Amino acid sequence: MKRSLSPATRCFGTVFSLCLTAACTPLIGTGTLERDMAKTAANIDRIFQLNLETQKVVDSRIKAMEVKQKTDSELLLNNLAGIEQRIAALQESLDAIRSQVEEMRYRTLGESPDRVPLRVGRGETTTTVVLEGEQLFLEGHKALQRKDFDAARLCFQEFLKQFPTSQRRADAQMWIAESYYREEKWVDALAAFREVEQQYLTSPRVPEALIKMALCEQKLDRTDQAIATLERLITNYPKWERLDQAQELLRSLIKVEQVPPPAPR
Repeated sequence: MKRSLSPATRCFGTVFSLCLTAACTPLIGTGTLERDMAKTAANIDRIFQLNLETQKVVDSRIKAMEVKQKTDSELLLNNLAGIEQRIAALQESLDAIRSQVEEMRYRTLGESPDRVPLRVGRGETTTTVVLEGEQLFLEGHKALQRKDFDAARLCFQEFLKQFPTSQRRADAQMWIAESYYREEKWVDALAAFREVEQQYLTSPRVPEALIKMALCEQKLDRTDQAIATLERLITNYPKWERLDQAQELLRSLIKVEQVPPPAPR
């Protein structure tokens, strides 16, 4: 005969089952959570390693780009320096020839079309001296050759002062600018060369002044202005005998301007 359980016994059994279930449930959940955390940690570690490898690749490529840009920049700057040296060498040769021509003219003609009488002395000792413009040019050239730039400028500035109607005023102004250029006073040289362009528009010295202006602007890190100056020279003086130098210089400056800065790290 089957015995029935008392209500108290059934209640105790139910409570015991619930306690057993509650005790087992955290153990099962904890194991699953630990496995999930382990998987997550492994994934994080793989991502970290992948980031390290990616960063190494990126750093390597950035370094390669920086090296290439530096090499390209150095090549362009060296090319630009070479062009400037050739222009300077040609300018010195041209200046030497001009100086020789000036001296030959002065010695052959015996006088210069640029002459002014100057009153020297006081009272009974006053005399009239004829100032030769050609002589001022010769003295200015000699001062340039011995690199006495202040003395050279004084000679050519005196010429401009004493001969306001001379056809050689553009030459005198050009030599003043050249003295600043050789002294590496780029700002003063630029202003003096610009004076040639602005005041002596019909002078054949203007194209030469423009290319020297571009070189001064390049020395002053005004590459965009140097490019504009050379473009003005090439446009306005397409038959200038040294146009190829201006074009080569322009191409080099454009390449320098287009080289991008190194990529940020």
